[in-house]
Amino acid sequence: MTGTADLGAEFLERLLALSERSPERVRSASAAPDYDALPRAMAVERFREKLLAAERVGAVTLKYGKRERSHLIERVTVKDPILLARHLGRKPSHVQASDARQSLVNCIEDGPPWLVGILDEMTARWSRGENAYKLGPNDTRATREFLTLLSAASKGQARGVDARSFALRVTGDTKAFDRHAGRLSVVLAAQLGVLPESVWQQIGLERFPHPVHLRGPLRCEDSNGTLVDGRSRPFASVHPELTPLLKLTARPSYVLSIENYASFNRHVREIDDDGLVLYTGGFASAGVTGVFTWIAAHTDEAVPLYHWGDIDPGGLRIFRYLEETLPRTLHPHLMQRDLAELHGRVAQVDASLYSIAQSTSAVADLADWLSKDAGVKHLEQEAITPMSPALSKCE
Repeated sequence: MTGTADLGAEFLERLLALSERSPERVRSASAAPDYDALPRAMAVERFREKLLAAERVGAVTLKYGKRERSHLIERVTVKDPILLARHLGRKPSHVQASDARQSLVNCIEDGPPWLVGILDEMTARWSRGENAYKLGPNDTRATREFLTLLSAASKGQARGVDARSFALRVTGDTKAFDRHAGRLSVVLAAQLGVLPESVWQQIGLERFPHPVHLRGPLRCEDSNGTLVDGRSRPFASVHPELTPLLKLTARPSYVLSIENYASFNRHVREIDDDGLVLYTGGFASAGVTGVFTWIAAHTDEAVPLYHWGDIDPGGLRIFRYLEETLPRTLHPHLMQRDLAELHGRVAQVDASLYSIAQSTSAVADLADWLSKDAGVKHLEQEAITPMSPALSKCE
């Protein structure tokens, strides 16, 4: 509490929020004051004066206690939400929402119909006194940026442009994209029917991809000689733009992508064989999948492709994404149920894995287990000692 003079206003604000959250409710919103939160007699009196003032303007009705509590207000009921909002010095939520929508609708002109749906959804949530995509009706500038970026992306204006140049071009602020990347990925993923992690690739946004860390019989060279040697210790890094200059220097016994950095570092340091190992950095970027796809296309079917990741919903989705992206069969490495049961931690089922469980994925059985069985466990791959796929007894 900020001070005794504010307790009554805070109570009335909460009451108004209840009313605005469910405007269709049959019974008016009401609440009982918590006198235990008012430590002194002066605080009780100021609180009472605040409620009486709201009653005098017709915003609320007050019900008093009986007998020895007849001097105390027992329950406060909203009589007129509009009057209550005015009494508290603000517009009702539905008016704020309507005003905000009117000022923002020009941001989505000439955009696809679903953009109108997004603005309608935001307006509806604002009308109930809620934030929408972590934005409120008074966050006009931020919401305008968000909708402008959405509209531009939907028209293909992000294709072939880096994130900051895209933001500067459509909003005049290079950092606007960074401020809205999270909410943009959520909305665009739903509209495109893809995972949020692959949205930027879908809309063609160039995010200056990070180098791909790898180790194995791979070299990047041009007419002047070797630019990157994949046999460097502990590993080498190849920029995705150099993919056309890649060459295999020997036939690897396997190709393995690894989800987490610690496990990748342990594997390249502790396993000394002729495998080719890549680090995906969590959900594989376009750069990683580009290099992995090149390797898959330039090795024969006898060279198996593996992925080692966490045994949890995120890890399975990463595996499934790689599995659907690569041109050849992908096998799980150290991603077995018995390992999770032995080394994992108890977790909750995740029904969202049902689609993978019903697919032909190599991790369909794992997804089925994690999506419905009681007593499931998640396993972070760092809990497992690295092992070469060529020697693993679990494959």
